[in-house]
Amino acid sequence: MSMAGRTLRRYGLEGIAKALIAVGVLLVLFSWIVGIYYFGVTGRAAFIAPLIFTCVMSVLLLFIRYRYTLFEKYPYLMSLPSLFYRIKDKKGSNNKQSVAFGMIFTVHALVVAFLGVLSVILTTSIGASIKSSGTSVHLLYVYLTLIAVLIASVLLQYRRIYLKFVK
Repeated sequence: MSMAGRTLRRYGLEGIAKALIAVGVLLVLFSWIVGIYYFGVTGRAAFIAPLIFTCVMSVLLLFIRYRYTLFEKYPYLMSLPSLFYRIKDKKGSNNKQSVAFGMIFTVHALVVAFLGVLSVILTTSIGASIKSSGTSVHLLYVYLTLIAVLIASVLLQYRRIYLKFVK
């Protein structure tokens, strides 16, 4: 089913999405501060993680900001859960789809917040490792645990959307 030419009613982000975005942005900013702290010891290496996470977060934030335009003009760029297509209002309107669409982007905001956390952890890990003269300070287990929590959180959020609109 092609969504080209389809217009959705525009809703703002959920409050939790706005909070998650703010937390994510603040954490990436904090990772830059951590990088500055370690700069004297590590040189430019202290800024690798903050730079990477800033770029990834910027792309996600642009995607969230222009979500309706992207969906309406370039539907092939988006891969929304199939439940979105299964939601139908009895009157033929697309209000339920618009609400579900907004909830899906709350999931993206969750990813933004996790990127901030991962940026701080990776920057601290790199800086501490180099500062301790080669003694490796690994936060790998914390990192992998957080990635697992992120994946589980995304799946739970998609389940929440499914249960709200399809069941």
